[in-house]
Amino acid sequence: MIFILAFIPSVCFSNTDIREMYISAVEDFSTCGVALMPWGSSEWRPDEAEKLYVEKARVNQDRMRSEIDKNFYTEANLQKLFVELTDEFYQETSDLTKQIQALATDDHDLIWRRLFDLEKDARLIRDKLASDFRLHAEIIKMCSNK
Repeated sequence: MIFILAFIPSVCFSNTDIREMYISAVEDFSTCGVALMPWGSSEWRPDEAEKLYVEKARVNQDRMRSEIDKNFYTEANLQKLFVELTDEFYQETSDLTKQIQALATDDHDLIWRRLFDLEKDARLIRDKLASDFRLHAEIIKMCSNK
C-alpha cells in the first residue's frame, strides 16, 4: 500500500513534467521559428493565416539585404538557419515526443490547449515582424547566434 501511495503521485508529476518540458521547448523555439518560418524547407507550407506574413517577410528580406547585410540575409542562409533550428528542436524533443505519445488523451488535450495559446502569441509576433523589418532582422541574427 505504501508503495502504491508513493508511486501514483510520482507518475502524475512525471506526466506534468513531460508536458511542461515539451511546452517549454516549444516556447523557446517559437520566436525564432516564427522569424525564420518563411524560409522553411520545401516540405513546409504556410497555412492561410501565415501566408500574408510569409509574403511580407520576403519583402522584409529584400530590405534586410539592401539596408542591413546583403551577405547574411540571403535565401540560402535563411533556409539553412531554419533547417538547423528545426533539426535542433526535433533532436532536443525527440525523447519527450516519444514519452508524450504514451500519455493519456487528457494530457494531450492540455498540451494542445497550451500550444494554441502559444499560437495566439505567435500571431502577434508575426504581425510585429511583418511591420518592422529591422526587428525581424535583429531577431534572425539573434537566432543564428544561439
